[in-house]
Amino acid sequence: MTDADIHAFGVEIVYKQLQEAEWIVESADVFADPLTEPQIVAHKDGEIGFFVVRTAMYPDRGRIEGEEVFQTLVRHAGAHGASCYFASVSIANSEGKTEAEMSVPVKGVAYHVAFDGLVKMALPEEELGDDTIGENSMVN
Repeated sequence: MTDADIHAFGVEIVYKQLQEAEWIVESADVFADPLTEPQIVAHKDGEIGFFVVRTAMYPDRGRIEGEEVFQTLVRHAGAHGASCYFASVSIANSEGKTEAEMSVPVKGVAYHVAFDGLVKMALPEEELGDDTIGENSMVN
């Protein structure tokens, strides 16, 4: 598997989780620029959600590429009247017998998936310039 395959697999996992949680997915784009765009846009109960997905191989977890990227993504969502959520995904080669083998991405084998849900991304109140309160909470 390439890095692009790993990323696409993570987006697929989150896409399915959102559908199960009754989000209506408007778009899913594994090729969206990860530094400026969400990978999934969906809505539920009047809320628009921009979903930022990062996927890594075991033992790592998907991570946002720094504070500037975090702020850019949150501001982009806000400019579109959307909430911004982060989904960190980790996958492990299920055929691996050692930690080193579990970290090797191989196409066509089964994978163990670690996904602990969504984290709402927001800037501190003073950086938003309005009355919105910054959050960093788990969302089900």
